[in-house]
Amino acid sequence: MTVLEPNAAPTTGDGMIPAPRESTVPQEEPAMAAAGGIVADPSAAPAAEATGGSDAVDARGGAIGTVVEDWLADQSTEAGIPVTPIPIPQRPVLPVRIRQASGRYRSPAAGFQLELRIDVDGRRPLKKISGDYFSVSGATTSYFGSWTVDAVTTTVTNGALVAVGTARCTWPTTFTVARVTIPRRTIFQSPAPATIQWSTPSGAIGATYTCAPEGAALRVVELEQDVEAGVTAFTSYDTGSLPSGGPARTLTAAAAYGEAGIQVLDTGGGNTIATSSNHVWNNASLHGAMTAHFSRWQERAQFKVWLLHAQRHELGTGLRGIMFDQQGLQRQGCASFYQVIQAGTPQNLREQLYVAVHELGHCFNLFHSFHKAFMTPPLPNRPGALSWMNYPQNYNPGGGAPSGAAAFWGAFPFQFDDLELAHLRHGFRDNVIMGGTPFGTGAAVEMPVQPSDPTTDTSGLRLRVRTSPERPVLGTPIVLELALTVDRGQQVHPAELLHPKYGLVQVTISRPRGDTIVHRPPVLHCAEPELLQAAPGQVLPVSAYIGYDAAAGQLFEDPGTYRIRAAYTAPDGSVVVSDTATVRVWGTRSAEDDAVAGLLLGEEVGMAMTLLGSDAPALGSGMAALEEITEEHADHPNAVYARLALGINAARPYTAVEPDGSVAVRERDLDRADALLTPAIDASRGEGGLDDLTVLQVMGYLARSHAAEGDGVGARDLRRDATRLAEEKELPGAALGLLAEDPAD
Repeated sequence: MTVLEPNAAPTTGDGMIPAPRESTVPQEEPAMAAAGGIVADPSAAPAAEATGGSDAVDARGGAIGTVVEDWLADQSTEAGIPVTPIPIPQRPVLPVRIRQASGRYRSPAAGFQLELRIDVDGRRPLKKISGDYFSVSGATTSYFGSWTVDAVTTTVTNGALVAVGTARCTWPTTFTVARVTIPRRTIFQSPAPATIQWSTPSGAIGATYTCAPEGAALRVVELEQDVEAGVTAFTSYDTGSLPSGGPARTLTAAAAYGEAGIQVLDTGGGNTIATSSNHVWNNASLHGAMTAHFSRWQERAQFKVWLLHAQRHELGTGLRGIMFDQQGLQRQGCASFYQVIQAGTPQNLREQLYVAVHELGHCFNLFHSFHKAFMTPPLPNRPGALSWMNYPQNYNPGGGAPSGAAAFWGAFPFQFDDLELAHLRHGFRDNVIMGGTPFGTGAAVEMPVQPSDPTTDTSGLRLRVRTSPERPVLGTPIVLELALTVDRGQQVHPAELLHPKYGLVQVTISRPRGDTIVHRPPVLHCAEPELLQAAPGQVLPVSAYIGYDAAAGQLFEDPGTYRIRAAYTAPDGSVVVSDTATVRVWGTRSAEDDAVAGLLLGEEVGMAMTLLGSDAPALGSGMAALEEITEEHADHPNAVYARLALGINAARPYTAVEPDGSVAVRERDLDRADALLTPAIDASRGEGGLDDLTVLQVMGYLARSHAAEGDGVGARDLRRDATRLAEEKELPGAALGLLAEDPAD
């Protein structure tokens, strides 16, 4: 027989649908019965009614009342005196708990194998069912597709739970009506199988699958955790330690997901990463650690995730965690930072739990609550969500209700909201599984569009964007300059948090090939969103390299016109949409242009530019391409970008993490950094070279590197030079924040 798609009925060689078997519904095992044959079933009539009498039945099954009354009657007859029977108290028939139907089921591995998820009872039931199909052929099994029934109708018929609803499927099919039957069992019986039968809306019968119970969790994920030396990794938090909006209980990260219906299995294979006491991570080292870690796994979609418990990051104490979203390694690794939440106070333990669950939530493809509108397809923003995925400081239920961190923690029940639960439990497999679709991409059947202007905007904020350079040739790394202008004094996020990697600003790019891309930074940063009281007229600038995308890779790989907009989510929930920046990427004009463009448009070069260089073997060919540009095409205008990435990488240490958890640290090479970055800075003093904000960032970073190596004089000279350059270019005062001295300088 042939099965064309999993929901359809199999056909014979002549194309006919074979006659159905006598029954496709598994027969229910008899309920537990007492020795006397009376069934202890809470859904049945009481035992007295079942036997037609008024007597109770004891645990041994005897009719106590009848026996005693007959004996007393006999005695009274013999004695010749009337006897009043002593009333025998009836024993209540205690109800026997019925097993919940919700859980995970699986059909045999033949043809198509179905993993079935039932969500109709138990903890926070969503009244949904869903499943994933796998195609089994010989010794191979491949994922085929997913389906979800968003609303089911449940009934109890003939001692079985029946759930019926219409499914959304990832493949075209007319067999969309699902009917699931699960015999009801007591907790003393083994779990019953679930049978699903498909049909069309008109009633034509499709395929039937009988699925054995596999577990109460709707999905299972393996978690591997590594810990940096000196960090006491989070274990558990008593939610009753501080006021909250939920019941008191002890939660681990795994338990938090367990309450959501997701079983998290700790593999126990974690390592202690032996860094020095003053070690500071940067994105390049963390990316290298992640790629080294996952080189030991197959590069494919799988429910496996890695969490690193680390001490500090070079971006400062405000950074709480990051999640990596690189092509081939989508959403498979994250890190949390303990620098300011290490002490075991209730507040810090609560924060540690929150950060771990939050970052792992990103790995499950959950966006921030206040940023759902930028998913694909979009969902409503929910700044008032009492969810693991909201920022406590951003909590704003509206209607004049208390907002902010104190209000959030006081009402937070330590759970995901219902829409997030639906995604975790029933999202299409590729949109949930690590290594599946890129971050923020859901069941995308619609093309992203540029954000539209609000019909009303009284936010008192304006966002302006422009690209650098103004006339790029093919292969030039494109930088977006953003400037937030405050027209009315209010609290806003500081300039550095306006970088798209922090998730508060979303960039959308329409390309000449006809598509629109919602830019996905390959490394998402979650930071404590400290607010700035901005004065009227204050301008907050930032620049961001947007040439490489976690999903699409290189974005500006065609000559033609690109249109770019950005949207900023302000602390009060206002979404401020920018003007449109239009940039034309020109074709190459020479053989050298062709050669440099070919080198700069490599996928590894895009990631290397995002990280501003790396020693990671996974990016070796990308770094080699940048070296080739500086050596073979040193006079080409775009060589300045190669010097930038190579020079910043030399100006910082790099930590390589070995498979056993040991580390090797490559120290700063300031001679090489100066040799690469000084020409890049000098080339940018006029109209060409790097954009103005990037130049200041480079000079500030290089100054901090010199100070860290004890060269205070060199650091001061660089800062003074940068200050003069900022004044000459008439840059906003906030730009000078890029030159702020480190406390240790």
